[in-house]
Amino acid sequence: MRSVVVGKHGNRYAHARLAFGIVWLFSLFFFVSSCKPGNAPSSADSQNTPMDHQPRSSVPSELPPRREKIWTDFNGAQALAEARVLANFGPRPSGSDANKQIRQHLIDRLTKLGWQIAEQRFTARMPDGKDAEFCNLVARFARFPASPKRILIGAHFDTSGTREFRDVGASDGAANTATLLELAQVLALDPQLAGHVELLFLDGEAPFQELTLNDGLFGSRFYSQMLRINQHAGDLYAAILLGNVGSTNLNFAPNSDAKLAAALKQAGTVLGIKLEPANRSLLSDHVPFSEAGVPSITLLDAESPFLHTADDTMERLDADSLAKTGILILYFVATTITMQ
Repeated sequence: MRSVVVGKHGNRYAHARLAFGIVWLFSLFFFVSSCKPGNAPSSADSQNTPMDHQPRSSVPSELPPRREKIWTDFNGAQALAEARVLANFGPRPSGSDANKQIRQHLIDRLTKLGWQIAEQRFTARMPDGKDAEFCNLVARFARFPASPKRILIGAHFDTSGTREFRDVGASDGAANTATLLELAQVLALDPQLAGHVELLFLDGEAPFQELTLNDGLFGSRFYSQMLRINQHAGDLYAAILLGNVGSTNLNFAPNSDAKLAAALKQAGTVLGIKLEPANRSLLSDHVPFSEAGVPSITLLDAESPFLHTADDTMERLDADSLAKTGILILYFVATTITMQ
């Protein structure tokens, strides 16, 4: 997450948005494949969003009863414990051994919870002209057919690769990913609701130098580019992305989709959860989705003084704050799907 200058020079942000697609298409050299040996897709399949051609399971004959007020099942303490596990992997910049290890950890956890994982690999050019490899994880619930219209919830698991200090990304990379894992666990209690959700674990959020139109947000840019190419943006009702969470404030990027922001803020009012806009526009993971035509929003603590520092450690996280984020998202998902 980075701020974008607005005000007198607000047209700078607008021009950046117009240039976004052109710069990214020329800077991105990519391929999509399964990361599992022996499952590499054909050249035709490589242009599709993961799971597009996978057979969908039939509706199970016996389903557990629907969960009333499923949002109350979110456990902030469990999310905090998982965040500690993830932070203990240490700094995990894209392409590092720690990044690969945490990715396997996520696959193992999600698979045990009943989620089917597709690994989305791609290559993009770094500012120094060299290519770097990334791998997103896309999860859909395996025990109920995926809905043709879904709500996407995403978070990045990578951290900065800086050598100036040790950044374990407790709030920004661990807590947001741990929140996603706890959401996966709760949604598994209601397969029908889980079938309307797609979980996206993003690689490459952190820039190699400084966040610009072609450095950083690699995972969300690539995934959104695939939505455009395959004309699947209409499959998503909304995209909710998590930045740094689990500390004092819960904000949303003010350049998020206005209707989606209003709906989540209204949900917060019902639940007694304060959700306020940040005081500046943010270049964060919701922006590529917005450019692809998907109503999108980033939730984060916009005022954290510890973000992208060596002090972004577990001591800064709070179980109640994590619970507020998870409860808000679950309430929105459950009530939105009910109204469809």
